[in-house]
Amino acid sequence: MLYLALSILSLSVSASPFPQLIKSGEGEMDYLFWTIYRAELYISSMPYQEEAYPKAMKIEYYRDIDSDDLIDATKKQWIHLGINQEKITKWSAKLPTIWPDISKGDELIIYVNKEGESTFYSGQEGQTVKRLGQVDDRQFGRAFLDIWLSEKTTEPKLRAKLMGSVE
Repeated sequence: MLYLALSILSLSVSASPFPQLIKSGEGEMDYLFWTIYRAELYISSMPYQEEAYPKAMKIEYYRDIDSDDLIDATKKQWIHLGINQEKITKWSAKLPTIWPDISKGDELIIYVNKEGESTFYSGQEGQTVKRLGQVDDRQFGRAFLDIWLSEKTTEPKLRAKLMGSVE
């Protein structure tokens, strides 16, 4: 575990930040006329398996996004997915201590280990990855990744791309 943390912290975000994981797929999130971000999913083995961990997702933002807006969008997605309101409230209270305001070019990374602990990292291409914080609740990582990976996602085309499906 210490080796993994040191490896992640010593790598540039532009390089694969997860040497033990395989890139499953990537895709962009569009809203109306704008492309908001590009997401990449990393998994432990192909093909994608919902229950297989560790997993990671890297999101490169193409626009500035206030931390509060990012948290609100996350809460809306969790509500859409049917996540328990008590969990949403608990997790939403923790996120402001972890997530910064996002600037164009920033990358937000979540790594969910085999034990279900979720660690967030950030950086910009060419910079060293910075650890932002951790959520120990085993249900959090899955709920967060389900925003993109659940069959109930609001973005099924992006889901397919992340899972390595070709359209």
